[in-house]
Amino acid sequence: MCNASLFIALGCSAPLGFIVKNLFPFLVLLVFLGFHLSIYFFFIKQVIKSKIVLNVLKTFLVFNFLGIVLYLSRHYFIDFPQNLFFLVSLSIGVGFVLFVVMLLYQFLSLVLRLIGILFPKFSQERRRFFQNSLNLASGILALGYFGAGLVEGRLAPKVEFLSIPLKGLKGKMTAAQISDLHIGRLIEENVVRKIVEQTNALKPDFIVLTGDIVDTEVSKVPKAIEALAQLKAPLGVYFILGNHEYFHSIKPLMQALKSHGIVVLENACVQLQKGETKINLAGVYDLFGRRINALEPNLEETLKSRIPQSPLILLAHQPKFAFEVKEEHHVDLILSGHTHGGQIFPFSLLVKLEHPYLKGLYQHSKNTQIYVNRGTGFWGPPMRFLTRAEITYFEFVEA
Repeated sequence: MCNASLFIALGCSAPLGFIVKNLFPFLVLLVFLGFHLSIYFFFIKQVIKSKIVLNVLKTFLVFNFLGIVLYLSRHYFIDFPQNLFFLVSLSIGVGFVLFVVMLLYQFLSLVLRLIGILFPKFSQERRRFFQNSLNLASGILALGYFGAGLVEGRLAPKVEFLSIPLKGLKGKMTAAQISDLHIGRLIEENVVRKIVEQTNALKPDFIVLTGDIVDTEVSKVPKAIEALAQLKAPLGVYFILGNHEYFHSIKPLMQALKSHGIVVLENACVQLQKGETKINLAGVYDLFGRRINALEPNLEETLKSRIPQSPLILLAHQPKFAFEVKEEHHVDLILSGHTHGGQIFPFSLLVKLEHPYLKGLYQHSKNTQIYVNRGTGFWGPPMRFLTRAEITYFEFVEA
């Protein structure tokens, strides 16, 4: 048996597995059950007048919710064919899109009712016309919203180019960042290979993988790991844990990555050198480790082996770790992921409440900047909206 402080290091999954594989899926189901009931009573039932069409859509919602049940079952409990998993994963996207459209529909319907109260001369006929127009527009919006999300979700990651001055840097060094790839489930070898080719084509000096790269047991995705191992950079490829890696056996994953030449930064700092150009590259465990008292981030320990005269780049999966970085730590740049940039707008507005650094470059403090990658893959439905996947290319130059 493995206790809570040792199960990750030993590759066991009992304590956290119980939480993730039992509690989390049921919480998600409760949320989406609420979504579906709201969609039916506050949107579909108010828009559709035909009983036949209403029954058809009611049946559709029931099957869509069952699709979410199957998605979570396959994600945490059972296994079934990939094609079926792709179809049921769409159920989450459908539920979210319809819920957002329902909220917008209710808001605009309220506006129409207020207009009728404030302006009594606004005829009943006109109000009926605008209400019918709203009903039609809402249906079109839902279809367009869902379709656009699918299209954007299937696009190749966009390469974002940034030039960032670093104090104390002599010369120039380049890097590429991949984050939140979520290998497993819907991200397989073919997708990984294309991303690797796209990244290698940039010819960076070094590559960083900032967590949530593998989101399943590593034994299930050997070909995808082999494809990932084809990442090439003269100064190396560096990996840190994200919260999703904690949901599976971490020790076998880290061993697999190390066996392929990928450096796993475990509260560690290494020095990168290209001619006279030197950079400290540090990486910490994810904040999720503190929930289970294992593999916890320790910034003080991480920075002990730094070279004081050279700039320091810190890899930390969750951007809110930046609030633990103080001026005395002398961290020049933090590279993070985790947020997916919200993945599907307007979910990004909720994510920003938890993570003020949502996507892009921010000035965290006087001497520290943070860059948050939007994610190179996706989680849940194969969809994105107004937050395209990205690979980031950095050019670090003298300040």
